[in-house]
Amino acid sequence: MDIWKRSLGNNRLLPSLLAGLILTGILLFTHFATAADITIPYEVEIKGVEDRELLKGMEDIADTVGLKDNPPATVALLKRRADRDKEQFERLLRAMGYYSGRIEVDVDQDDRPAKVVFHIETGPVYLLKSFDLNLGDQPELKQEDLLLSPDRLGLGPGTPFRAGQFLNAEKKVIENLQMMGFPFAKISERRVVVDHGDRTVTAALRAAPGPTAQFGRVEVTGLESTNETIIRRKIPWKEGDRYNEVLLELLHKDLVELGLFSTIAVSHGESLDEEGRLPVRVAVKERKYKSVGAGISYRSDEKLGVNFSWENRNLLGEGERLGVVATFSDLTYAAEASFRRPSFFREDQALTLSSRLAEDKPDAYTSRNLANSALVVRDVTKALKIGGGLGFKHARITQLGESEDFNLVSLPLQLSWDRSDDLLDPTKGGRLGLQFAPYMDLSGKDLQFSKGKLNYGHYLKVFRSPSIVLAGRVTMGALSGAERLEIPADERFYGGGGGSVRGYAYQSLGPRVGAVPTGGKSLLEVSLETRVRVTEKIGLAFFMDGGNAFEDITPSSGEELFWGAGVGVRYFTPIGPFRFDVAMPLDRRDGLDDAFQIYISLGQSF
Repeated sequence: MDIWKRSLGNNRLLPSLLAGLILTGILLFTHFATAADITIPYEVEIKGVEDRELLKGMEDIADTVGLKDNPPATVALLKRRADRDKEQFERLLRAMGYYSGRIEVDVDQDDRPAKVVFHIETGPVYLLKSFDLNLGDQPELKQEDLLLSPDRLGLGPGTPFRAGQFLNAEKKVIENLQMMGFPFAKISERRVVVDHGDRTVTAALRAAPGPTAQFGRVEVTGLESTNETIIRRKIPWKEGDRYNEVLLELLHKDLVELGLFSTIAVSHGESLDEEGRLPVRVAVKERKYKSVGAGISYRSDEKLGVNFSWENRNLLGEGERLGVVATFSDLTYAAEASFRRPSFFREDQALTLSSRLAEDKPDAYTSRNLANSALVVRDVTKALKIGGGLGFKHARITQLGESEDFNLVSLPLQLSWDRSDDLLDPTKGGRLGLQFAPYMDLSGKDLQFSKGKLNYGHYLKVFRSPSIVLAGRVTMGALSGAERLEIPADERFYGGGGGSVRGYAYQSLGPRVGAVPTGGKSLLEVSLETRVRVTEKIGLAFFMDGGNAFEDITPSSGEELFWGAGVGVRYFTPIGPFRFDVAMPLDRRDGLDDAFQIYISLGQSF
């Protein structure tokens, strides 16, 4: 060992050897790092396809298109990617009815960027010569009973044959058989024969309906604190009724709407019982019923606002809801409580009790009030609800330096119709809301008046990619039965603000005494908004609002609408879009209106 040490220590070549090894390592590292960054950028072109649906389908499934921003490292890998697409395209051609199609692919590596060109001869689309549906060993079944004629299935003679349409026909056959009492229905045979001679397709399906069934007993599992009767009241069939798969889906949907369960599974048994009935199992897992929440919003006219909430969604074990909300902002201090009892004397009816203690202090007035109401709301249909009840409100209102007490009893009536597709971010359908209430003051003022308000919003998706939605809204309101200034100031109509005419401060539009808004007997507001979804998470909105409150039920010649316009950004979250809007008043009034207003909140503006 000593000899080795001495010889090593006396070796003058060692420093040079170490330096050479280090330099070689650096060069190798640089080479491989550079090689790792070498890619083959390319362009893609699909030629010869006139069928737009087919072309879009090819672009959607092509790796050369979808992975274009992630180019391969070598030409060989690029060719392999193109060959995979060729195989995919050939399958898609057949699925779309182009059975004589031909595809050639060229990869030109000499161009920069490289070019991948698919030369496609689709040939003619093959037409459906005939379609036969055999319903198996159930002679009493007829295609007419199932509403499954070839034309209804999209498989009429002479139509272009599409594999997707054929598969949809299978699904519809099964669904319709299950609706008619055949829970175990399946497709036992499918046949597609292509005739290249006359360029036609002959297709056939044979179904195996299986035995008919009636609904049997229902077993409910997974309940802890919830009363089982709340589930059994939702069951839309009776034991012994003919089986219908749609009713299982309806039960599942109704249980989801209760908001009591984190998971729900509604399924039928694997076989019939001795009486020929099919048992049903409802398995649920209860969610946590109590929740605590907090929210924050900002509007340049209303400043910062915060709220805190607490809710119990299953107070007595049958889906009763008790909620408490506290709100603090420059314009209001409020505490609210509400109780909702579902299935109030009827399965489609609910009782709602609410109470609000508040000090509201917008620029127009100051109102210290306690409002209570009891409403019964009935679901006429899934979209239409009507309701009515009784309300009482005590308020001390100060406006223009004068204070007055009111004790108002009311009979509120309401109607709502909602065919939109989403609560916080609708893209299609419409919403209608109508409220009406006669009021009477019990303070000895001989004051009686009526208040009505109508609101309608409509949503239309004009493009899917990128998603562009046109949204429109109109709001009208009217007061009658008393002079304008006799009606309590917090019941009159005002315009302006984030939910009204953006660009103008909250409740700043309408009749005024000096700089103080005094409210009107009628209201008209209109809004038009274009919503563009730029990415999955980011969207833009361009909007124009108009509106005003008027001294009488009908506007006079000197009263016009005030208009505001602006732009907004939407950040889409699982609970709805986060909204940031900036709006400018187009009819700016000197000394009254700021140059712009900012609105930050959750959900679309309407």
